[in-house]
Amino acid sequence: MNTHLSLHTEKSIMRDVIRACGCALLAVAAASCGTEVTNPGPVQDEDLEESTAAAAMVNGAGRALSAGINWIGYTGAAVTREIHPAGSTGSFGITNRWQNGELNADDVDLNDHWQQASRARWIAEETVRRLITAGPPEGGVQTPAQYNTLLMQAYVYAGYANRVLGENMCEAVIDGGPIEPNAVFFTRAEAAFTAALAVTGGTPATVAILTPAATAGRAAARVHLGNWAGAVTDAATIPIGFVYNLPYFSLGEDAQRNRIAYASANTPYRAHTQWSTWHLDYIAATPDPRVPINLTSTLNGDAAIDCCGVVPFRPQLKHATSAAPIRLASGREMLLIQAEDRLRQTPADVVGAMAFINQVRTHAGTATVTAATETEAWRLLKRERGIELWLEARRLGDFRRWAAASTPGALDPLESVGPSPTTGSHLSRQDLCFPVSRSERETNPNIG
Repeated sequence: MNTHLSLHTEKSIMRDVIRACGCALLAVAAASCGTEVTNPGPVQDEDLEESTAAAAMVNGAGRALSAGINWIGYTGAAVTREIHPAGSTGSFGITNRWQNGELNADDVDLNDHWQQASRARWIAEETVRRLITAGPPEGGVQTPAQYNTLLMQAYVYAGYANRVLGENMCEAVIDGGPIEPNAVFFTRAEAAFTAALAVTGGTPATVAILTPAATAGRAAARVHLGNWAGAVTDAATIPIGFVYNLPYFSLGEDAQRNRIAYASANTPYRAHTQWSTWHLDYIAATPDPRVPINLTSTLNGDAAIDCCGVVPFRPQLKHATSAAPIRLASGREMLLIQAEDRLRQTPADVVGAMAFINQVRTHAGTATVTAATETEAWRLLKRERGIELWLEARRLGDFRRWAAASTPGALDPLESVGPSPTTGSHLSRQDLCFPVSRSERETNPNIG
């Protein structure tokens, strides 16, 4: 599937969304859904314009977002060395090119990353369009409050889908158009989050979750747009304990289970490890519940890898099961945005930045840290984001924006290009974004 979609393809996708949504993926729900799915059969396109289809369309947008993060989050984690390759290169594995840090436009194995993430954006934005076309219900099984809640949720999914694309893709392509700057995704994310916040009349309990979710998402998008004043204003409104998760499910289907977890669950895959990552060194020296790793495993990875042969299997436990959620936003992330803003001041406010960083660490239940210089404070800020946002599809975007701004403070050697085949990160290069896919380039007439 390409991102430039014919009318027939658009209708087919939305019909598939309706048929696939027997299990709700609303991220605001506390309980997991059942595993029984009833296929209602073909759905006519005109039926999707009815407000009664709203819940299924919104749930489908959430499911598409989870699939996009599944692909991008796993491969991006390998390139940034949030995980280290440990074996298979096929199903649920890390290809030799990705193991070496290469994300190249000629790589057909990257088609899924572009397609799934772009599909998430399109479905969410199309859901918004259809909900607005249908309008609030006039009687029937759905109330205006339910409609407004679903519209707000659809905008939130559209915002996060665009933020994920912006943080991980080199360039933007919107619905068969030409290649555009990456910032287009962040502009769309900001607009979607702002629109979500403008929706009124929703169910109060759900609105109480979606309002900080939209505000926090907008803060992150504004960071990448260089709107630090707006980002800090948004970030300062979010309570430190706020968390907004995207759920996954143990349903035996790749699209719904957490791919990072499944690839290291030893059932049967042992495709990645924390061996030779700075996270392993960090947790061995500093107890921190945010970086759970199995330090006692006596197993090895499931196959030899290019750099090192067979390596020890030290699996991550943050995503411990296929049903482990992936966090989209949190109050602690918002404090780190404010910390980074303090370091960007002239002169840098090291004391203020460290105060925000230590609020995060204290809330997380780990020891505070100190910095005597601006460079050391930047190093700790970069490390703290690497701890707090570990395995959440966020690190590539951070690396890229820090490199573009030439910020001080070194990254850990184990997450940078390694100096030799036997030491360091074992990266021969480190591409900091996913390219517009080969399939998009070959089929989109607006790309030369």
